[in-house]
Amino acid sequence: MIESKLQIAQLTIKRGILAIVGMYACQLLAGIIISYAFKLFASPNNVPIEIIGLSSTLLSGIMILLLFWWDLHRSGTTFYPQIGLQASKVKNNKAVILVIIALVSTHFLAWIYRSVILPIFDQGGIIGGGSKMFSFIQTNGGALEMSGFLLLALIVGPIMEEVVFRGYLQSSLAKHIPAWAAILITSVIFTAGHSPMILWPMYFLFSITWGWIYLKTGSLKMAILIHVLSNLFYTVIGFAGWDILA
Repeated sequence: MIESKLQIAQLTIKRGILAIVGMYACQLLAGIIISYAFKLFASPNNVPIEIIGLSSTLLSGIMILLLFWWDLHRSGTTFYPQIGLQASKVKNNKAVILVIIALVSTHFLAWIYRSVILPIFDQGGIIGGGSKMFSFIQTNGGALEMSGFLLLALIVGPIMEEVVFRGYLQSSLAKHIPAWAAILITSVIFTAGHSPMILWPMYFLFSITWGWIYLKTGSLKMAILIHVLSNLFYTVIGFAGWDILA
């Protein structure tokens, strides 16, 4: 019995690690495919780097979601609860309240960091740099580029990242170490995969919050919800041109 449990535990950890490896492998493959496609059908010098980056990221997100759909399909429905594909442990109204409180608190702290702390260290114009993509889409992008960006920011991105980091990685780690440690390690790995480095404290804060929501509700749906709302908040600010948190 003990040996069987250990085998299952090792398999769970293996899946958590493979989820991260699979995600980065898909991102690398998508980058190669998109670069080669633009080289074949268009001159890369005439294609803005923002479009190449957006296309590559969107393709990799879709590839990752298909990969995990395949993993879930072959694993059976008994595997679903292990990565949080279940109803919330708390009532839906209480879960939504938790999400709202966490969302407001997190973004208030992020605002303090961006408005008070970051200007002290910012030397290269990072502040406001996050709005460059929004400005490019607004100025040079058409309906296709806008749709692709919104699809990535509000649907593909949040679902993909929450499935990988909270569903697979945090869940697998939490079977062997305390939940707080699992959230911490997951957030470090999540943060390391984002740029620029000067914004790492914000990414770390967001990941800690989303991991906590997942822990409290036991539902990946709630983690995805707060991630979507966070991205929506920044998307509205970016397209509105407001010079806060952008």
